[in-house]
Amino acid sequence: MRTILSIVIATSALGATAQNSNVVNAYNYMKDGDYAKAAEYIDPATAHETTMGKEKTWRYRGDIYRMIAMSEDANLRGQFPDALQKGIDSYLKANELDIKGDYKVDNMKALGALQGVALNTGNEAFGAKNYDQAIAMYGQSERIAKAFGMVDSNAVFNSALAYETKGDAAMAIQRYQECINIGYNKPEVYRYLASLQKKQGDLAGAITTTQAGRKTHPNDKELMLDEVAFLLEAGRSEEAEVSTKAAVEKDPNNAVLYSVLGSLYDAKANPKDGKALPEAEMMKWYDLAEQSYKSSIEKDPKFFDSYFNIGVLYNNRAAFIYDKIADIKDDAKYNEAKKGADEIYLKAVPYFEKAHELRPDDKPTMQQLKKLYAKTNDTAKYEAMKKLLGE
Repeated sequence: MRTILSIVIATSALGATAQNSNVVNAYNYMKDGDYAKAAEYIDPATAHETTMGKEKTWRYRGDIYRMIAMSEDANLRGQFPDALQKGIDSYLKANELDIKGDYKVDNMKALGALQGVALNTGNEAFGAKNYDQAIAMYGQSERIAKAFGMVDSNAVFNSALAYETKGDAAMAIQRYQECINIGYNKPEVYRYLASLQKKQGDLAGAITTTQAGRKTHPNDKELMLDEVAFLLEAGRSEEAEVSTKAAVEKDPNNAVLYSVLGSLYDAKANPKDGKALPEAEMMKWYDLAEQSYKSSIEKDPKFFDSYFNIGVLYNNRAAFIYDKIADIKDDAKYNEAKKGADEIYLKAVPYFEKAHELRPDDKPTMQQLKKLYAKTNDTAKYEAMKKLLGE
């Protein structure tokens, strides 16, 4: 028994000595720049009971794999595709074993360097459309930040972008929401989140998100426009009007906002439910819409939508009068009333012409101009519009 026990003790001692030698050899190869050979020696040491509990073993392993992960040698990196993760694992384990904290500063500096590698690698993978790899790398960056007692907001946001781009809307929504929760609440976070919610059929959620963003960023133009657009799509026109007016106060030179306001007034003059308004009330909304469209044009003389919309507004006003006078039997009275309607209708000409100038290929504009030129007996322009329309 004594002989067998002696053999066991001797064998154990030899194993311990071998593992200690592995750590030393790994260190020496690392210093010589032979990182592949260093990795060959250090990995067994991390699995042996003699050396696996030593801070030094894991710190050396972290150093070796950090150098591999940060190497400019693509072949070396390709030989160890998981070098980054192994480096991070190793430093975290070294910190855990460093009870006295002798090497905590060094280990944390090394982890900081690897965090930069993780982010850059994630960005490169994103650029190469390898979104799963990008997400994994951003996750490593977050993991390191957590070891510092911090949150890597950039990694969380980039991860959300990667999930969205790869088509995983549920995870993208979760990660964008996480961005907001951790204080990374830039306007684009709210906008991207709301856009995804809308695409997923959650229009109410998109409105809530956008309104939350507006509270945090009350002067952001894009959030203002998003809120109005979502409210309009939801049929909440009264809220949309209030939001648009508030947005105009914040941004009085925004042509888009005046155009939206004009559209809201225009819609009030022509209710979707088909219920006819008293004429005085209808004309009040038409007048307000006209003023808003003209204000939009004043703010931006090249804003197509307002030129087109004011042209349509004149069409609608004229159409109302044409319908109203249809039953007049007295020719003189009819012609007088029709003359007034024609004047309103023809007020659309310069606006549609400007819209055509801004967007020469817009077919609805050309169709409107063709009708107007027919009305004015302007044969040359009428034929020109027909030709452009391919008729």
